[in-house]
Amino acid sequence: MMSNRKYEKSEGWCSKSLLRNYLYIFNFFFLCGAIAVLLVAVWSVLAEHGFISLLSDVSYPWTSYLLLAAGALGLIAAVFGCCGIAKSDRCYLFVYILLLLLIFLLEVMAGSLAFIYREQAYQELETRLNVTFIENYGKEPVDDAPKTRAIDEMQREFHCCGANSYEDWMQSRWLLDGLAGTNKVPDSCCKTEGTGCGVRDHPSNIYYTGCIHMLSDTVRNHLGYLTISGLGLCILQIIGVIFSTCLYIKLKQVDITDL
Repeated sequence: MMSNRKYEKSEGWCSKSLLRNYLYIFNFFFLCGAIAVLLVAVWSVLAEHGFISLLSDVSYPWTSYLLLAAGALGLIAAVFGCCGIAKSDRCYLFVYILLLLLIFLLEVMAGSLAFIYREQAYQELETRLNVTFIENYGKEPVDDAPKTRAIDEMQREFHCCGANSYEDWMQSRWLLDGLAGTNKVPDSCCKTEGTGCGVRDHPSNIYYTGCIHMLSDTVRNHLGYLTISGLGLCILQIIGVIFSTCLYIKLKQVDITDL
């Protein structure tokens, strides 16, 4: 009788039924957050695929892959959480807590990497991009030329020519080694692209603006979204771990009381 009264006094905001309701609500928002993280990560991987070969730092793609893993684990964790809450099963809850902690670590790592690299993106591009344009364009095997394709795609998408300006092509190995033919710039620099259109470098025919600023802005924007997704949503996991741990302890107390 005394043990039952003591158990009743321990109820309140931390009661089993209330904790289950808290966790049902949390798990719904957590599932939405996991889907959002997964979508952002997939979008980032697909969006960066075209120019990822132009970036020498591996931090940028890794942020996307870490968030992709966090989002996928989030979906699995939400299923474990729902089963643990519905069945009041401590084993499910224990796995749920471990998954929340793992997702928290993945998101903190991804968000931190994205934030750090975001501050260094322009300097890294300024150092490496022009070298990539000058040394690598047109020098790769025809059937495997990721950097050449990436440069062409970027110049078409951003309406730019060269790293800093169209004049970068005058120092390129592509031009100096005679790979350009009669072209002065690649055809992808042309405002209206066609075979051999790069023979004229007049401003009416080609873009004069370099690609570095547009690419830098794009990379920084992507990394900004990844930072928000990682560091912003990791707070959810802390709340979930607290509620899940409380329910786990409560269920353990109930099991001891029943004994």
